[in-house]
This record gives sequence, C-alpha cells and structure tokens, in this order.
Amino acid sequence: MNTEEANRSVGLWLLSVCTIITILIVFGGWVRLTRSGLSIVEWNVITGIIPPLSESDWHSEFAKYQQSPEYKKINAGMPLEEFKFIYHMEFWHRFLGRIAGLSYVLPLLYFIKRGVIQRAQMITYLGIGLLFALQGLIGWLMVKSGLEDRPSVSHLRLTLHLSGALLLLATCLWQAFRHLWPRIRPGMPHSLWQPSALFFTALCLQIVAGGFVAGLKAGYISDTFPLMFGQLIPGGLLSHTPAWINLLDNAATVHFQHRWFAFIVLGLACWLYYKGRAPDATPLLRRSTQAVLGICLLQVLLGIATVLGGMPIAVASLHQATAVALFGAGLFTCYCSS
Repeated sequence: MNTEEANRSVGLWLLSVCTIITILIVFGGWVRLTRSGLSIVEWNVITGIIPPLSESDWHSEFAKYQQSPEYKKINAGMPLEEFKFIYHMEFWHRFLGRIAGLSYVLPLLYFIKRGVIQRAQMITYLGIGLLFALQGLIGWLMVKSGLEDRPSVSHLRLTLHLSGALLLLATCLWQAFRHLWPRIRPGMPHSLWQPSALFFTALCLQIVAGGFVAGLKAGYISDTFPLMFGQLIPGGLLSHTPAWINLLDNAATVHFQHRWFAFIVLGLACWLYYKGRAPDATPLLRRSTQAVLGICLLQVLLGIATVLGGMPIAVASLHQATAVALFGAGLFTCYCSS
C-alpha cells in the first residue's frame, strides 16, 4: 500500500468513526429529551451488551428502576410497556457507544499490523483510544448522579460528557483531515487563522452553554422570543451569589446567555465569511467559510424555532445535530487556514 492509498484508507476509516460519534451525540440528545437516560441503573461492561430477552428479565430490570429516584418522584405508576421504550433508548445508546469503540480499536490494530500507522503517530492514536474509555466512564458517572437522591443527572457532568464527545470528534476529525488533505505548504498560517480560531472558540463556548441549557432544562422556561418573561432583559439573572455562579446554575441566566451569545457567534461567522473572500484564500478554504456561515444561520433559526415551539423533540434534536455539523465545519476551516 503506497502512501497515498494509506492516507486515504486511514482518513476514510477515521471519518466513519466520526460519523458514528456524531450519531451518538445526536442520539444522546434524543435520549435526554425523552427522559430515557436513567432507565438502566447499572453499568455492566460485558453483560450489558445483551438486552432483556424474556418477560422475567424485563420485570427484573423494571424492579431495579422502580427503586430509582426518577421512578419514585416522577414516573410512579409507569406501566411496563412505557419502561420498555425508555430502556431501549438508553440501551441502544450504550450499545452504539460500544460499537464506536470497536470501530476504532479493531481497524487501528489492523493498520498498526500493516505498518500503515507509523510509530511516531502511536501516541496520538493511543490518546484517542483513552478518550473513548474516558468518555464511557464519564457517561456512567453522569447517569450515577441521577440515581442517588434526585431524579436528574448533574448538568455539570452532562456538559462534561458532551464536551468529551466533541473533543473525541475533533481529534478524530483533525487526524482524518491530515490524511485526506495533507499540508501542501509548510510555514506561516493563513491570514484567516485568527478569525477561524476565534469563531471556533466562541462556538465551543456556545455549545458548552447549550449543555448547561439541556442539563438545567432551561429551554423550557421561556417560549417567547426575543422577550423572556415579557422583558428583553428579565429580572433575576444575577439572583445567585457569587455572581459568576449564575452562568452555571441559574436556569434563566443560562437560557438568556445562550440565546444572545448565538448572535455573537453568527457575527463572527459573517466576519469569517468576509475574510474568506481574500484573493489568497484557497477554493477549499473559501468554501469552508461559506459553509460555516450557512450552517450558523440555520442553527440560529433552529434555536429560535426550538424556543418558540416549546422545545419540540424533533426540532431540538435537529438543533443539536446542526451544532455538530457547524462544529465540524468550523474545525475544517481552522485546519485549512493553519
């Protein structure tokens, strides 16, 4: 296998892993929106790959769930058939996580054996493998936080879980870019590097804030736009002390910040698009800035539709999926300009 074929093979493999990670992120949001994430109260790495196969198995799993805070405080009296739905949602999310890990590890071993991945690259690929394992652990710690004394997971752990998934996605994507679009010119970065990096940083902060919105269920507190509670700047945004804690724990503040910081991100996308029209911008870089602006505009519109619709599951999930697409486009722009 020559160098070009090797790069293409490894790049396409990494893109397939990224596809699975993306599906996992979006499906994870669906699991949260359907309140299915606390339906499985154990983490069995090996035996957990087999779902309940008999009616007695289902009753056994249901009995465990009935001891959880979520059942006692929210879902008391839930019939078994409804439990089966939320159980399947969480089960297949965990199952897909295992598939993602295997889709990374098994081809990696093959490429190492064939000598396609060089020894100098091993630290990077082993680091990605550790991120997969760490992400599984964070996911369980997130679920565990909702099984102790309250019927909801920690919004901080949920955001950490989301951030870990995006870090994993970014690492795999960057490696895929390196194999599919090798650097042609070494030397100084392009003039678009700074606006690309600034946009991507702002986007990451906005996605993290979106994790807080999800974890605090802050999206439900207002279904009007641009006003919240009948005001452009509602009261109570700084009701917690110290003041900075409002950005983490105050649902109204988190919602307010997330809806308006989106326009800062959009403004940076417009600036990036304008800079992308520079004569020395490559066609690939120019198209990437166009994609960033288009996806960002769509994302803002979906965010407004999610608020006005009262958090409809389909629109909220599409909002999350578009955020991941924008994350990938922003990262690609950073790569092209670096």
